[in-house]
Amino acid sequence: MSAALVLAILAGAPLALHALWRARYGYPPDHIPRVLCFHKLSQRFLFEGTWTTPQRFAAYLDLLRKRGYTFIDESQYLAALDAPPADRTKQIFLTFDDGYTEVRDIAWPLLSERKIPFHVFLVTDYAGRENCWDLSLGRPSFRHLDWPSVREMAAAGITFGSHTASHADLTRMSRGDARANLERSRAGIGDVIGKPVRTLSYPYGRYHAVAQEAARAAGFEAAFSLYPAHRNSVTDRFALRRDAVYIIDPVAMIETKLQKKALYGLEEMKCRAINAVAVLTPLLKAR
Repeated sequence: MSAALVLAILAGAPLALHALWRARYGYPPDHIPRVLCFHKLSQRFLFEGTWTTPQRFAAYLDLLRKRGYTFIDESQYLAALDAPPADRTKQIFLTFDDGYTEVRDIAWPLLSERKIPFHVFLVTDYAGRENCWDLSLGRPSFRHLDWPSVREMAAAGITFGSHTASHADLTRMSRGDARANLERSRAGIGDVIGKPVRTLSYPYGRYHAVAQEAARAAGFEAAFSLYPAHRNSVTDRFALRRDAVYIIDPVAMIETKLQKKALYGLEEMKCRAINAVAVLTPLLKAR
């Protein structure tokens, strides 16, 4: 194979992948605010993808603000789902899955000083406990927020949603078990924060029709995946799309997740591939 042919293949592969992505998924609509999803903030190196350093997290925030993005809260996001079409591509709803203590100790001060609202999805059976539901991969465990911390943060205006009671894969549960799990989680958070819990984040971003039905029956107004199976132009209140942020995402590339530019499709395909690997956690933990 000639060098020219190799170069042509290397140059054409990204274009082909982007074309396949665009045909299958396409761009998100402009009238729905974008949603970013973070997991862990850590100073220590972790052998996984779902984390970032505090310094990089702060740099993400500062770059986005410099580029003219504004941050909205849960109520504003949910209202936007029902509002007439408008260009909301510069609005961001910032979310954290799992609700680790680092959200309180690291993220909250950084976001508070920048006056940025944020939303935390809690795993209620693990409040104040270590995340033994997760694969350890040889690293120290992370601890989930305890209820006094949730109460304190809620009093300061931070909003909370459910990440289920046990961080179980809802697609591997019966209809009755899924609903009971979600109802227990929603009631537990509601009792602590003193108001109805409006939103759910599916563990591992995984859902199906039964999980969606259970979420509706449990009283949620909306539920988030990460990269749903439907086309991005579709807005399903119980399969809402978010863009995940990983340790491999450089600060300068954060806008790639939000703008309809050349690399957008490749960025989403990368994140879809990473998220697909998450299914290994419940499978391996079950053994």
